[in-house]
Formats: sequence, structure tokens, C-alpha cells
Amino acid sequence: MRAGHDSYFLSTYQRNSRWRCTWRCEDMRTTRLREKIKKFLNERGQANTTEILEHVNSTMRHGTTPQQLGNVLSKDKDIRKIATTKRGGALSGRYEICVWTLREDESSQSFEA
Repeated sequence: MRAGHDSYFLSTYQRNSRWRCTWRCEDMRTTRLREKIKKFLNERGQANTTEILEHVNSTMRHGTTPQQLGNVLSKDKDIRKIATTKRGGALSGRYEICVWTLREDESSQSFEA
């Protein structure tokens, strides 16, 4: 680091505290997203990725991206993929969408989110 440019860099404490806050905030956002998805699947029984995305984006203030939703759905141990359905788009051709549901032991619990 050159002299005179120290003011542009945060101290180690500031960098680390901002980094931790960012991860903590991200974890909380993912937690709220997981709860919202589980409540929706508990009410509906099953839904495809597009339906879940539309529900989340219409009911949460900031919504989510398809990539983040896919990560949450695929990595959450309480949610499982049960099938794929084919969709046809005018420009994009035919593609597959996953259908999701709660695991059996998870669907008996009530979600109060």
C-alpha cells in the first residue's frame, strides 16, 4: 500500500464487520425466503418453480431471482423435487420446469410466517 492512499482503505475491523453484516443479512433474507416457500408449499401441496417464483415476487417486498430460488429449492433438506414438466415458450422453445413439494415429515408441521 502506498503512502497517502490509506484513507481509501477500511481498517481490518471495518472490513470484517461489514463482511459479517453482509453475510448475516443474506442469511436472514434466505431464511425468510425459505419460510415463505415452505408456507406456500404447505398450503398448495406442490408447485413448479415458476409458480413459486411468482408467489414470492408478488408477496415479498424485494422478491428473489430465479437463480437464488433454484439454489434454495435444491439445497433445502425439507423441500424435494418430485417431477419435471415440459413448458413451451413462443421464442424459447420447449423446456423443463421442476415440480416441488415438502417432505412428508415437514408437511405435517404448521408454518406461521
